[in-house]
Amino acid sequence: MSESTYKISKTSFLKFEQCHKAFFLYKNFNHLKDPLSKEKLLTFKRGHDVGYAAQKLFPGGIDVSLETKNLQNAAILTKELIEKKQCVIYEATFIFNHVLVMVDILELTTEGWIAYEVKSSLKVSDTYVKDACLQYYVVKNCLDNLCDFYLVNLNGDYVFHDELNYKTLFKRRSIKKDAEKNITYFQHQIDKIVLCLDQNTIPNVPIGKHCFTPYGCDFLGTCWKNTNQENSIFKLGKTDKEQLFNWYSRGIDVVEKIPEDEEMKSFLKIQVESMKHGKEYVNASAVKTFIDSIGKTFCFLDMEIWSAALPKYEGCKPFEQVPFLFSVCFETKDGVEYINYFKPIESDGREEFLKKLIASAKNFETIIVYDKNLEVQILNQLENLFPQYTKEIKLLLSRMRDISDIVQHFHYYHPKFKGNFSLKAVSEIVNGTSEYEQQQISSGLIAMNAYESLLTESNPIINETTKQELIDYCNLDTNTGLKFFNFLKEKIS
Repeated sequence: MSESTYKISKTSFLKFEQCHKAFFLYKNFNHLKDPLSKEKLLTFKRGHDVGYAAQKLFPGGIDVSLETKNLQNAAILTKELIEKKQCVIYEATFIFNHVLVMVDILELTTEGWIAYEVKSSLKVSDTYVKDACLQYYVVKNCLDNLCDFYLVNLNGDYVFHDELNYKTLFKRRSIKKDAEKNITYFQHQIDKIVLCLDQNTIPNVPIGKHCFTPYGCDFLGTCWKNTNQENSIFKLGKTDKEQLFNWYSRGIDVVEKIPEDEEMKSFLKIQVESMKHGKEYVNASAVKTFIDSIGKTFCFLDMEIWSAALPKYEGCKPFEQVPFLFSVCFETKDGVEYINYFKPIESDGREEFLKKLIASAKNFETIIVYDKNLEVQILNQLENLFPQYTKEIKLLLSRMRDISDIVQHFHYYHPKFKGNFSLKAVSEIVNGTSEYEQQQISSGLIAMNAYESLLTESNPIINETTKQELIDYCNLDTNTGLKFFNFLKEKIS
């Protein structure tokens, strides 16, 4: 451990790789960072949960992060534990050449030390490899007898039986060869980073595609603040970013500046004209064709799924989609009615879910969904699990119609969409405001986490409140779909 101070963390190094300006802002103006969304916080939580599970592969370790929150002290403590030959260390902290890294697991073997970096994913990305290679560079210079470094991720072929088998739940890949080949690269990059900090000037980096690759930048609100005009070209959806930044470099920042004779695809032309004139676009013929395809009796369907990184049910794999809630919404002479089924989390219960769904939808000629991909995928999975219901599932699928096609294929477009074609965007059109913002649960990821919380929550009142919030969220999806359907009927009447 040749240093006691540091300027660069693993996170800041990866920011520098993506954008020098983002790195400088992160180091010097961190208060300008965009607020973390609930979804991103939940993604971090999932990463921590998987990391703790991986510690089961190497039990009995000392967690440095629990012993001290001061990173300088964490590096000192790690050094002491290594000198004492502590066999397993969690969050082992090292500093070398201005860079601080924390290794998820450090194991002492008869051949030397082996480091493990855990990722809560099924695949190993190039970014993960670069991340681990940086860690190797630092740890190797602090530990003479580091003999290997592994990336650890979830095994997509693992099938849960009785209880988690951690040895087969995870798989590992050595990045030692990659890291050894790139030692000089990291030394060079670190020199550039230190120079960037020493110059103490915000790098002049214009916005571009790098703002989103490999991750969405934390400083979009700062760097993109001049693109927030109502008719910004960046509010054109399904558009090649190459095209947008080409326009932007030509001084075309709002749709009004796009030349009339500019060549563009028809769907882009629809958006540009709609935004320029502040008017909706309706392809009445296509909308009428869709509405005419709907039977006399119809309902709207939405499902919620739980995709646990660490499977809980017999026969499930990591991140397998398990349906736990559906809403069937339909109109009667007395108003709008709902049929719901909420699957208890304590047991698998997917067969009961399927039986309830079949019974709830059997009297409708047409089942309308908004973006049918999830529902189709779930029904196909349920057919594989329960082939005795193949006939009923095929019938459900044959009756299904996707009302999002109207929006996705630009048969209807409203300038308020601003390039967003989700059900939330539709809600703003049919309700005048987004009702989702008023909900405790406002996205699928938040819904998954709320459902998962029922595993550990012992207060029955909180559990019932959570259950009702989930049902309300699912009902809002189907009700918004119903309102959109009636909204379209009025447009062509």
